[in-house]
Amino acid sequence: MKQLLKKMVTVVSVMTLTISSLGVTQTAAADQTLLNTYGSKFERAGTCVSLNQLQNSSTLNIIKQRYNSITLENEMKPDAMLGSSPKLIPVAEARSLGYYIPDNYTEATVPRINFNTVDKVLKICYENGLGVRAHTLVWHSQTPSWLFRTGYSAGGAYVSQAVMNARMEFYIKTVMNHVYLSDYGSVVYAWDVVNEYLHSPANSDWVRIYGSVTTSPQFVKDAFRYANETLNYFKLTDKVSLFYNDYNEYMEASNIIKMIQFINSDKKICNGVGGQSHLASNFPSASYYKQAYTAFMNAGLEIQITEFDAGANSEQEQAAYVYDIMKTICEVKKAGGKITGITWWGLSDDVSWRREKSPLLFSNLWTPKASYYKTLDAYTDVFR
Repeated sequence: MKQLLKKMVTVVSVMTLTISSLGVTQTAAADQTLLNTYGSKFERAGTCVSLNQLQNSSTLNIIKQRYNSITLENEMKPDAMLGSSPKLIPVAEARSLGYYIPDNYTEATVPRINFNTVDKVLKICYENGLGVRAHTLVWHSQTPSWLFRTGYSAGGAYVSQAVMNARMEFYIKTVMNHVYLSDYGSVVYAWDVVNEYLHSPANSDWVRIYGSVTTSPQFVKDAFRYANETLNYFKLTDKVSLFYNDYNEYMEASNIIKMIQFINSDKKICNGVGGQSHLASNFPSASYYKQAYTAFMNAGLEIQITEFDAGANSEQEQAAYVYDIMKTICEVKKAGGKITGITWWGLSDDVSWRREKSPLLFSNLWTPKASYYKTLDAYTDVFR
């Protein structure tokens, strides 16, 4: 009887799964998941969520079954942490709250930072075995304009570079210190220190203060220096990675590499590139995408795919395209690329920021699509 049961399990584990309505045949083993494939080989398989989703016990259970990492979609961005209008507190009070005040900070007040959501998320993730990608510290979008103005007033003039440097150091080190002084901060294994700099618009507050976009931006290098100094203080430089994160990374590979080389010109303070990979089935092609990631590999960069989704005109078209892209990612990993995580940008199509494109692996929380199985097939076809 035991032998018969064992034989039955073996048959089930290798059976072919078919979505008959699409005529798509899947070869993924029945016991394969994103977690025990990509999460094992790449260290981290993740998704983006909100605090509300983490607080829903049924949703949390599904997250834990599929992923070992989360990124907050919006709630760790500067506008969520700082608010639409500043709540200024004296520097002395800020110090008493554990805020980091740089020696060159000359102003009498600092804005209060709201850690309520972050604290709840860290605790939930700690208690449920989930890692956290911290997203993001420096970004031209979703950052209140008052942060760049005299007196932290939305109507004030832009501050000098020296004043902004001090404010940036205050913000980066205060946020990171708060995380790593927490009982639950050990879950944060990566930071997107700077987000989308190479796509900064001309009216960006950062650009207005620091000048036009180049591949050698000193304030970006300073941001990584502040973050690296914080990790060094907590003896975490070998455990936590710092990333430059951007979209259309497959079109910007050369400039991203040049900029990271500039950031690391004195010493290595940026571990690598976070590629958002918001794709569409008509562009980029898998071969074009692979060229960029091969270049990142050859430049010795750590790589994380940080916000993956892929739109298409049909579910079948998406499945074929996602297979090609994921196979490419697996091939770069197998060739020696230091790809240490893949994060799908949302739990399912119905909550995606691109929901009209149906870009994810699940149509809703409970329903896998053809692209889910083809994602597993790509893994199996490369690593079997």
